[in-house]
Amino acid sequence: MFTWNETVAISLISVLRDPGLVIYFMSILRPMRRDFVEEEAREWHQSLRITQEERWTRIATLSKQRKFSQMNAAVPITCTLPLDGGMWRNTRVLLQNIRYFRRNFIRKHIPDGIHFIKSLDENLSKKIYIVNLINRVPGCASSGSWFGLNHKVIDEALNDMISFDDYDYEEGSVAWENDLPYIILVEGESHNTPYISVEN
Repeated sequence: MFTWNETVAISLISVLRDPGLVIYFMSILRPMRRDFVEEEAREWHQSLRITQEERWTRIATLSKQRKFSQMNAAVPITCTLPLDGGMWRNTRVLLQNIRYFRRNFIRKHIPDGIHFIKSLDENLSKKIYIVNLINRVPGCASSGSWFGLNHKVIDEALNDMISFDDYDYEEGSVAWENDLPYIILVEGESHNTPYISVEN
């Protein structure tokens, strides 16, 4: 599969039979094509947007028809997707929660010998359960209630982990991974309600 530049150069060399002329013509044709493609892409992307006049006309029409629920008050006014306010808020929460699934952020403790507890990355179904607990989705906790950390503390631990993880370290260094902050779910016989704890 040839690129556009290669296809044109091969076509020109078969007609002109002079590499110098081909290079000269290509130096003229490349910027012309780039400008054409960029302008075409700009027009296409702008055609997807709605102008301010169209936006206000649409809102005024919906208001006259008394279809206030379709005016999407909680959605950014330039958004043309078929979202209502509740769907937009749920989407924002979902996108924020995806960050919690970063590798080794939600872990579980495994007894390793008598005194040392090893921490491993939690399995996916348990991570989903824990993220639902973080958001206090009804019915997720077995006891019906739970207490734990607020989003600010958990987000701070995640941001610390991301910033520490950005530093160069020896590949596969378990010691380094154990120094990174993470969260665990603490539940069991000694705890009536499950709770989330930040470690390290």
